[in-house]
Amino acid sequence: MHHTKRGIWIIAASALLAGCATPSRPQMGVVSELSRVEGPAEFCNHRVPEQVCTRHHPELIAKFKAVNDWCGEHGVPESQCFECHPELTFEPIPRLSETADVATIAKAGEDVPDLDLVAVKGKVTVFDFYADWCAACREVDLYVYKQLNARSDLALRKLNVVDWDTPLAKRYLANVSSLPFVVVYGKNGREVWRIQGLSLEKLDEAILQGAR
Repeated sequence: MHHTKRGIWIIAASALLAGCATPSRPQMGVVSELSRVEGPAEFCNHRVPEQVCTRHHPELIAKFKAVNDWCGEHGVPESQCFECHPELTFEPIPRLSETADVATIAKAGEDVPDLDLVAVKGKVTVFDFYADWCAACREVDLYVYKQLNARSDLALRKLNVVDWDTPLAKRYLANVSSLPFVVVYGKNGREVWRIQGLSLEKLDEAILQGAR
């Protein structure tokens, strides 16, 4: 068995970078966090962290199936299936500094009536509407975490949509067809930009605009 050592890793499917349009796909599972490995990781010959590889550890299969992270066609977790997601990669996610301003303000799709009231005055606030099944949403984390470690005038507020029928989704996603969905507020506490789907270029531009 061939292994290569790595640091901290988070799973991300670059094949879905245009956005995640639905919380589930016909005859396909969801991409969960179960393939995520923090700390030292050894990659097996299946190109996934060995400690979460179900082909090396069949005792983990039930755990993945319990959260519907399973590709029945190929007999592996959806979050490890290179057949369905040929561009699947494991991207490093940085450790956040102790001063990073991050908070989850909606953990299970509960309503947040007014973003204006929770925007951080004096900082650029990134409201990240995400879901565990949205692989592209992880790219937002990768980008924003790096920004949080590089600058002190940025705040991240995460909102877990869960699905399209939650109170949170009904309030903010009525006209949104895909995740991630990001709303950026400037230092003055006013909304700067809304970004539907993954566009790190627009996100970068929005953060710069909000900092002015």
